[in-house]
Amino acid sequence: MNKKQIDILNDYFLHSVLRLISQEEQCLRRICSPDLSIRELHVIEAAACLRAQSRSTMAEIARYLHLSPASLTTAVNVLVKKGYLEREYSAEDRRMIHVRLTEKGETANRKYLDFVRNMLYEVSSDLDEDTADKMIETLLRLSDYLDRAQEEA
Repeated sequence: MNKKQIDILNDYFLHSVLRLISQEEQCLRRICSPDLSIRELHVIEAAACLRAQSRSTMAEIARYLHLSPASLTTAVNVLVKKGYLEREYSAEDRRMIHVRLTEKGETANRKYLDFVRNMLYEVSSDLDEDTADKMIETLLRLSDYLDRAQEEA
């Protein structure tokens, strides 16, 4: 990669990522529900994804989202109050709390997943398979780098 390309990527990571996240959140508020933040949508999506794997406990969701249990508890409390999630206590072990989506939560999650699929299709529709594979490989390397950097911190 040449210096100009590195400068462009540096500018993107320093300035554009936050703007893109803000724009995505505005779109999602319009499409999914005006009372949901992007972080709340991530909690809903994680609960749905882990529920499909029979791993929808508070501990599993916190681990999946890289959140502290206290942060997740706060988010789940808000989402329960808004009517998107419900808590279920395990019959075998009352300390085990499962989270499940309400109908309202299912609808919001479906709209969120549709938005993400459409967004990815739209921005990648002109990529050939090799370019798409290289992009995916690069993003996976970025994720691995950040995981390692976080462990070293």
